[in-house]
Amino acid sequence: MSVFQYYLVNVRERSNENMYSLAFLVILGLSTVSGYLPPSMSVCNRDAPDLDKCVLAVVEKMRAHIVSGDYGNGTKLPSLDPLYMERLDIDDGTNLQATFRNTVITGAKNFHVDKMHVNPESKTINLLITLDKVVLKGKYNMNLRLGLLLIDGDGDSVLEITDVKLLLKMHYFFAENSSGRKTMQFHPIDVKMKYAGTAKFNMTNLLKGKPRLGQAANDAINESPDVILEKTRQPVEQFFSKLFTTIANGLMNDAEEQEAFPL
Repeated sequence: MSVFQYYLVNVRERSNENMYSLAFLVILGLSTVSGYLPPSMSVCNRDAPDLDKCVLAVVEKMRAHIVSGDYGNGTKLPSLDPLYMERLDIDDGTNLQATFRNTVITGAKNFHVDKMHVNPESKTINLLITLDKVVLKGKYNMNLRLGLLLIDGDGDSVLEITDVKLLLKMHYFFAENSSGRKTMQFHPIDVKMKYAGTAKFNMTNLLKGKPRLGQAANDAINESPDVILEKTRQPVEQFFSKLFTTIANGLMNDAEEQEAFPL
């Protein structure tokens, strides 16, 4: 049983809600307004009869802040749409060596939550989110062998991909800071990704010196896009893990337990 199948079986069913935010920020719903937290945050008591639903409602109210990264009172964190990935390297040691640079990712604001569960007792948050469509634009350099075709390209790259699944496992704790306050911190957030939909690449200059064959090379890649996509999955998971952890810690690192989980 895959990690996605396990999650679908064991996490409580929730109705799909269209949201304009990344659902990993469900932790925002567990926050109360205080001098240590941005004013845009509201509260869900830890003994709420349906804590998961309450948290999702809070995220919906905060979607504009989440997309822009501006939470008020000077709290500014990375924007979620667009996202910027400076560099992604792939090398399978045999048929594919590639570098994608200065990639701008749009579409993150259309994430929606499929399933989620918040557990204050175990200090965990698990959720499954879907991105209906995302577009990545940037520069690339690639050497790729597809059967008898040898691609040696360097140019512009556009990728349109649909139905991307992200399984997030968040684990937090409270640690004493330099001022003696026990504040909330997150362990590196575990992110698993699955490409469940369609993918279409459009790259310029795939065959150096043979521009007339560029469309044929694009068609060859798009017949088997997983050849590239599956090699990007692990570094992209690492990218999102670092991003999500940075944002979560940036928002919550001054919150004590009673502020984050009021009774």
